[in-house]
Amino acid sequence: MKSEKNEALKKSKRPASSIVLYVASIVVALIGIAFLVTNVIIFQKSVAQYVGQGYAAADVTSQMLINQLLPGIYQPIAVYGGIALILFAAGKINYKISTALKMLGDLGAAGTALFADENNEKVEVAKIETKESDTEKTEA
Repeated sequence: MKSEKNEALKKSKRPASSIVLYVASIVVALIGIAFLVTNVIIFQKSVAQYVGQGYAAADVTSQMLINQLLPGIYQPIAVYGGIALILFAAGKINYKISTALKMLGDLGAAGTALFADENNEKVEVAKIETKESDTEKTEA
């Protein structure tokens, strides 16, 4: 009973490197969101400061919108969002490669060619015949 649970945990376990990449993408995304919020707050404080000096609020907003707010919004979305997406995609690719390598490892151990279908279920395609002398060499 315990061995079945251990085998099920081993089969469903994601590679640690994929998890690290997922966590890194989340951290980078959160840093980007914090940077975005900071830029909006700086814009609001700058507009308030210029309005306090006597400039018209509409003039200040129209001038600073193009020069400060839009770059302050687009930069974190583009840079940090892009890095987060790249890290997430790298985690997905790593998971798929790890799964494929694990299946190849099963292929060598079982002597059966296995391929995954659309539902990631193993499908036996062909049996690979080995000579008895080859198996005796590996056992010894």
